Amino acid sequence: MTTYDQIWTTFLNNCKVSDIDLPQTDEKIYEMISNAVLHFNNRLRDNVKCDNITETLDRELSDDHLLILAHYIRLIFLKNQKTYFESVWQPFQGDIGLRNFSAQLKSLENSVQDQEKLIERLIINTEEDYLWVSYMWK
Repeated sequence: MTTYDQIWTTFLNNCKVSDIDLPQTDEKIYEMISNAVLHFNNRLRDNVKCDNITETLDRELSDDHLLILAHYIRLIFLKNQKTYFESVWQPFQGDIGLRNFSAQLKSLENSVQDQEKLIERLIINTEEDYLWVSYMWK
C-alpha cells in the first residue's frame, strides 16, 4: 500500500512550493492528497481510493504513478494560488499597478500550464514504456 507519507514526501522532493503556503495540519494534507487522487483517477481512468484512517491508498502505486500524483498535488496548489491571487488582488490592481498585476498573473498562468504539460509528459512516458514492452513481446 502506498502511504500518505510516501505521497507527501514525493511531492515535497519534486515540487518545491512556498512552505508558508503548505497545509500545516494532517486534515488539510489529507484533503490535498484526496483531491489529487480524484484528478489522477479522472485523467488515468483509474479507481484509486484513499483511507484517511490508515493513511494509505488502497494499493501500491508504481513510481511513475506516484510521481504523477505528486505533480497533481502541485498543479492543484498552483491553480488555487492563481485563483486566490486573482480574487484578492484584482480589485486593487489600479493601486498596485496594472503591469505588475498582469505580470504576476501571467507568471502564475504559465506555471499552471507548465505543470499541466509536465503531467501529460509523465503520463505519455508511462504509455510509451507500455507500448515499447508490448512491441518487444510480439
